Amino acid sequence: MSMVIVKAGSLLGYVVDNWHVDWYAVVLCGLPVAAYWRGHVRRMRQPMTPQIRAGYERRALLMLIANVLMVVAFFSPIPVWAMVYQWVHMIWHLDLMVFAPPFLIMADPWSEMADGVPAPVMAWLRARYRALASRGRIATLARVLSSPWTAMVAFDAAMWIWHIPGPFDWAMQSSGRMELMMFSFFFAGVFMWYVAIDQGKNRFHENAIMRFAHIAAASMSCMLLAILLGLSSGAWYSAFDWAMGTYRTMSLLADQQIAAGILWVFGAVPWFIAGVVVLRDALNNEERGEVNISDTFRNFVLRRVRVASAARSSSIMDANRADS
Repeated sequence: MSMVIVKAGSLLGYVVDNWHVDWYAVVLCGLPVAAYWRGHVRRMRQPMTPQIRAGYERRALLMLIANVLMVVAFFSPIPVWAMVYQWVHMIWHLDLMVFAPPFLIMADPWSEMADGVPAPVMAWLRARYRALASRGRIATLARVLSSPWTAMVAFDAAMWIWHIPGPFDWAMQSSGRMELMMFSFFFAGVFMWYVAIDQGKNRFHENAIMRFAHIAAASMSCMLLAILLGLSSGAWYSAFDWAMGTYRTMSLLADQQIAAGILWVFGAVPWFIAGVVVLRDALNNEERGEVNISDTFRNFVLRRVRVASAARSSSIMDANRADS
């Protein structure tokens, strides 16, 4: 990421100047995206019904939108000017965590990505995956890391840790640290949105109640951070002064309040919409007799109670045996 700004003399100049190549993004995100489009082209050359073809075309459109948002986040002038204004920095964060990831997940690109990887490479990757998955500790670690709870913790941790003044100012000191911040935002956002909206029928998902709870936690996290930023009597970050302060045209506090408003509206509201959609789908499924929301919630609570009761009983029995 370039830390040098070319100051523009017009609105068009701000749009055109300061584009850059982020090689980390090219490798970590560009290669999977290229594999997707290669796999998509191969898939579309195969005979299929018009309905299935229309589904692939719709998903390709969603993937294109996600790719545009990713290009804006990784290569546009926004990351450069995010070193100057906090409200631009907030737009950048939300693009990485809230705007691009849901389109990527709705595109459901995983099978086409696999088709786009050269066959020998894919065979080697699958063999390595099976070898690792056969190991008990690694399989257990994989289950923990793929848990919806882990996604929620990763999202909230990325959101809050990087907005604490110390870590934020630390990240602003070098382009490498900014890259670390950027990719932690993006991958945490992808992980959380996968939990929130992915509808793959053959994949493990938690029940609708817990999915809604995790979505609500993400929304409330954004809202609470926005409240703290907006109502603070002083500016949180000094980095915007000593990093690129000569380019600033507003006070740090005013900049922070604008950033808080952007986070409140564009950070919390998309999660609220996702939560409403999850509840709507759950109610529709209940009307069709596919699920029973009350039983699902009751079973979840009772399972937690049973686990806690069993743990207490076990500890009491151990204490009695120790006494005897």
